[in-house]
Amino acid sequence: MKSFTLIETLIIVTVFALAVGIIYGSHILSQKAYSEGETSAELIQNGRVILERMSREIRQAREIVTELSEEEDAATSTIIFEDGHIDEDYHYVRYWWDDNRIKREVVGYYFSDDPEEILVAWDSVFPPGQTLETKILEPPAVIGEYANDLKIWGSEVVHLKLILGKRDKSINLATSIFGRNL
Repeated sequence: MKSFTLIETLIIVTVFALAVGIIYGSHILSQKAYSEGETSAELIQNGRVILERMSREIRQAREIVTELSEEEDAATSTIIFEDGHIDEDYHYVRYWWDDNRIKREVVGYYFSDDPEEILVAWDSVFPPGQTLETKILEPPAVIGEYANDLKIWGSEVVHLKLILGKRDKSINLATSIFGRNL
């Protein structure tokens, strides 16, 4: 009867352990690469949805209410503009950055003593003793997540810069919008 020597057994066990270690290490690296790729894809998709929606609506805006700086250093994270997608006047869309999310709502303005709450322009001169009140026409809704910052600046050309992040991954996206009605 022939058997393996101790040295032969140790060599076989060592080669087997190395093979298992290499296979396990490769598996861990591929899982990490997959996870990072998935995170990047999710961030890019969120950013694309946010920027496309904001761009489409700002492009159609009748008037931008928010006073925007011409310089990125003084950019704001909120924009309000009159909706140009609907036939009704005085519907104002508001986008803003809050708690790592980009949110959107539609508001209107009316005079405080008006029981019918008839919508008026945001810059209307209100009668003495009254104030301009805000009425929510569409409640706030989240349009995108993982937003670490939103910067909006420019008047004739509106610039948007969006910084997204998840786990240890971060991406910057930017676009410029030429308004059709501005």
